Amino acid sequence: MVVNRSTGAGEFVGNDGEFLIRVCPGDTLVFGAVGYKTVSKAVLPDGTPRWDMRLAPLKVDIGTAEVIAPRTLREIVRDIQALGYKEEDFRVSGVDAFESPITFLYESFSREAQSRRAVAAMENDDRRLALLQELFVKYVDYDIVDLESSEFEAFARFCDPGDSQLKQWSQYEFILYVKQRYQLFRLLPRDLPGDEMEYHKD
Repeated sequence: MVVNRSTGAGEFVGNDGEFLIRVCPGDTLVFGAVGYKTVSKAVLPDGTPRWDMRLAPLKVDIGTAEVIAPRTLREIVRDIQALGYKEEDFRVSGVDAFESPITFLYESFSREAQSRRAVAAMENDDRRLALLQELFVKYVDYDIVDLESSEFEAFARFCDPGDSQLKQWSQYEFILYVKQRYQLFRLLPRDLPGDEMEYHKD
């Protein structure tokens, strides 16, 4: 394709490389084709009638791309079943209050031990919310709920039933629960602060 930049008029170049376009001295012609770099040529005062035009192919260097396939519903459900925080997992195993009272008291009341258990519980909660959001992406695809990308986290917090209930329900039971919660969620103001959302959730 050749375009007169001054007038905006353009013509397709034939297979033989010839074209006919109206120009004036001082106009600029732009030559381009899909997959090639465009080239500009100024029309000389003498109206040079011929050019030997050779367009160079486009070359684009990009960084390494990693393609990750979306996870299946089965994989998400499997990870949900693996959720759970057990406090005993973060205590010294087999501590008997009578045989080792110091260790038992340390594991029960020390700040370090309590912090370790609190962090583990919070990490489990974050993992559950992330899995819920991943699940809701599938539900949007299946037209079960209609959420914007910015609403997934808020809806996950609003809809979170906790580990035990989530692992106990079948997918059908959970979908019914989600649809009920979704109707309530849509009644709330879109810009509701996080603490207010927690209040309405409770």
